[in-house]
Amino acid sequence: MNRWKIAFFSVLGLLVLSNAFWGYVFVDSAASYTYLESSYDDQRRAVAELGELIVKGTRNYTKADVLHLLRQAKSDAFIVDEADSLDFEGITFRFAADRLIEVRVGS
Repeated sequence: MNRWKIAFFSVLGLLVLSNAFWGYVFVDSAASYTYLESSYDDQRRAVAELGELIVKGTRNYTKADVLHLLRQAKSDAFIVDEADSLDFEGITFRFAADRLIEVRVGS
């Protein structure tokens, strides 16, 4: 009769330890995700502010000028040249009337 008690309490202890481990993993993942999301939001905000500064500073540059500057800055970069935009490694430069109007991260 004592064998089943030993087995029961052993399994119960393993279940408690397992649940404690998964609880720790869950809390750790949630905290990591929160910090990652905050960092990502800060980065997007910084790029948006720098994008506004770039737009203000390059009012006299055409799309060809910006493309030339990007190729000079990083010659092996993947640059997509579309009708009204340039995509430089995930950063999109939008143009209207051959003048830069917006810089944003992502699509």
